[in-house]
Amino acid sequence: MRGALDALAARLAAQQGRPLDAKLIERGRKAARGRNVQAMIEADAAFHNAVYAAAGNPLIPRSAHLHWAHIRRAMGAVLQASSLRESVWDEHEAIAAAIAAGHADLAERLMREHDERASLHMTRHLDAAMHGGGAPHATGDTR
Repeated sequence: MRGALDALAARLAAQQGRPLDAKLIERGRKAARGRNVQAMIEADAAFHNAVYAAAGNPLIPRSAHLHWAHIRRAMGAVLQASSLRESVWDEHEAIAAAIAAGHADLAERLMREHDERASLHMTRHLDAAMHGGGAPHATGDTR
């Protein structure tokens, strides 16, 4: 559900021609380099919330908000051991650039791919933790 909402929001934001605040990416990269997992989650949520707002459809942030409570819990577990912290912000930056350029198809595709990678990584991490294997080593196999 979140993937569909995020992709739609990215498409609409690009169609609206509403660029995101560049400081979102800066704050996210800074958080990713740190150790404060809560700051990482807040930065990620702020980016996605900015995309929702830029879409111009008030139902998108309301609907997405329902899923973020669950996503935050899983993100907290994954981000404690993840080596993907910086690459997530590369993806966010590419999405923001596509939105700013008004490339709706590209913004939608990049967001969909971003959400799919994040979901796959989260699922693998949580599955490994549940089955006693601990966190999987990040070897780039989530792409």
